[in-house]
Amino acid sequence: MEQNSINEANGLEGSTETSQGKKMSWNEKYGKKKKVKKGTKVIIFVIIALVLVGGGAAVYGYSKVMKKAMDSLGDETLVESYGKRDMTTYINSTAKVESQNVHLVTTTLSYPVKEIKVEVGDKVKAGDVVCIIDDEDINDRIDALEEQASDEERRQAKEKEIADRQLQQSRDASGYNVEKALDSVSEAKAELDAAKEEYEAAKNIYEIAQEEKEAGESIDDMNTSVDATVAEYKAEYETAKAKKQEKEAAYEAALKSYDNTVEGSKESIQSAENSNELTTSNLSSYSAVTNELASYYKMKGKTVILAGQDGIVTEINAQEGLPAGGAILKIEDDSKLRVETDVKEKDIFKLKEGQDVELENSSLEDVSGKGKISKVVMFSSESNEQLASAASGNSATSYKAIVDIDSFENMLLGMKVKVKIATGTEISVNAVPYTAILSDDDDSEYVYVAVDTGSAGMHMVKRKNIETGESGDYYTEVTGGELEEGDKVILFPEKVMEDSVVKVKE
Repeated sequence: MEQNSINEANGLEGSTETSQGKKMSWNEKYGKKKKVKKGTKVIIFVIIALVLVGGGAAVYGYSKVMKKAMDSLGDETLVESYGKRDMTTYINSTAKVESQNVHLVTTTLSYPVKEIKVEVGDKVKAGDVVCIIDDEDINDRIDALEEQASDEERRQAKEKEIADRQLQQSRDASGYNVEKALDSVSEAKAELDAAKEEYEAAKNIYEIAQEEKEAGESIDDMNTSVDATVAEYKAEYETAKAKKQEKEAAYEAALKSYDNTVEGSKESIQSAENSNELTTSNLSSYSAVTNELASYYKMKGKTVILAGQDGIVTEINAQEGLPAGGAILKIEDDSKLRVETDVKEKDIFKLKEGQDVELENSSLEDVSGKGKISKVVMFSSESNEQLASAASGNSATSYKAIVDIDSFENMLLGMKVKVKIATGTEISVNAVPYTAILSDDDDSEYVYVAVDTGSAGMHMVKRKNIETGESGDYYTEVTGGELEEGDKVILFPEKVMEDSVVKVKE
């Protein structure tokens, strides 16, 4: 009998005894046992747990059971009531990292490419050989012309080719030197601007500390620790002042060097032009053989093609065995970066040159950069079809801003980055902390809110879709969506799950 009871309790087949003593099988008394569907056992266990909780409440008291339930939820979830916030605004967008200096390697020769010495992604230095043009036909023609030409004609042809080459080299070198000198001026200016900012910040802190010390001394003597703090701020101020003066001197030196480089380049080019002019002054007296031979000498010198700047090969347009013609490859300077970012029509008048910009990558934490707007493009180049779509409300007309990146960490050409432009404007709007915002794959945004269940501080996590506008250092404007004033927005939603139960802390 005891075993049968155990079998019954466990839902096992067996037999039981009627009041008349006749034994009946389990199936005879209750019918065939039902199959438990998937998930039913879980429900049974939940019911049992609830019964136990009810029993626990009866034994230990309702409050103790609820306390255990609350404790089981873990740490409190941080929330903030949704409403108006004062914030300094930023304009957010995305862009692809580009180079400030893009160099196209070209040729005027129409002969086949013999060898391309680089591949896409290779880093090169100015002067590296990147391509060789097949010179077999050129050499054959030079041999034929030299056989026809006299010694004097060959000398004149070679002299003319050298003069032309030297003039071109002088122009190339002068352009390169001027560009480098200008880069030095830009770098010195950026360092000076940073030093000025540090100086002003240190000066303000020191002056405030000094004023507080003097105000304190008029009431009571200041102690040694306060004096030491003021002295520390003064030392930082003096250091920043010295650094600013150093950078001012460096900037002035860079400007002077640039002026000297420009002047020297002009003189160098003029000298080469004068030399070339003297050499070619008797051009009309040269024979046809001399002129043609000089032309082929010049072409021969162009068959070995060099990189015009340092950088990364990002594009190759030529193919070995086929005539190149025009652009052979593209080299982009990966030390001087920029972005060209779209700006919504409603934001275009908030932008101006010189505004500070911060950049980051949404998936790579160690990618960052800072820069300034170098140009605001005050027109939209969208097609009539795009403009018609914008007028119907399907999209917003976009303008452009070009940002020169002054400093960066781990940023690569072609990388997609978030662009955050500081407008310097303060507004009071409905906003949520940027840490609270999540997005779907289609970039639609939402937040999680904690909804009071009415049970001893327990809250249910619910999703609410939002539309965002401008952002600040901490808050992002909410321009539409499902949020209502007073909603408890969860600050770090990555730590919770939708429809889960949490306890909150405001």
